Amino acid sequence: MNKDPKKEKNITRQSLYISILISLTLGFLIGTAYTSFKLADSIQPGMGHMPPAMMGKPTSVPAPEKGADEDQRPDLAAMADPHIRELQASLKDNPDNAQNWIDLGNAFFDLDRFGDAITAYGKALAIQPDNPHVLTDLGVMYRRNNEPEKALEAFNKAISVQPDFETAWFNTGIVYMHDLNDIPKAITAWEQLVKVNPTARTSGGKLVSELVETLKKQIQ
Repeated sequence: MNKDPKKEKNITRQSLYISILISLTLGFLIGTAYTSFKLADSIQPGMGHMPPAMMGKPTSVPAPEKGADEDQRPDLAAMADPHIRELQASLKDNPDNAQNWIDLGNAFFDLDRFGDAITAYGKALAIQPDNPHVLTDLGVMYRRNNEPEKALEAFNKAISVQPDFETAWFNTGIVYMHDLNDIPKAITAWEQLVKVNPTARTSGGKLVSELVETLKKQIQ
């Protein structure tokens, strides 16, 4: 039986895209709000584009030991709830405290409470509209809430505020590739990222520049 070379090529492309998506989106889905991919040589403690406090939201929840039983693992919701209530109480008295709104959004972000995080980040941005970190976090929440177009709007706003904001460029490519199936636009976004940081890497350690070249060859 003769094999159809075009069909085989399409299958190969599909397999490539699936493998790329797995390596790319893992960091996006389970990473911190501020850093969805590994940055090489661009961020060091106390240095780089983002201040140390913006490199990832700290957590007081310890990671479970290997082999720990499910019922021994910390209940993130239960541990976060007092902090959330404290922030909400503080915001009743001082609703113009942007940092408290950001902290509340971060708490909801960590619990995958997408709608609540979107609302809190929106309140923060009403006070500080040009915060690229919050705009990017908002975009992540919109994406997880199955609103890719709104995610792109948030990432684009972050980029308009800070054109070298690497995480926003990376996540823009993720949305185009994974959610909108627009590989050319994903490539364009990641090319911009490479211009900003030639040594940017995916969560799996692959150079974004190499990823771009691989994708270009596959869509030719």
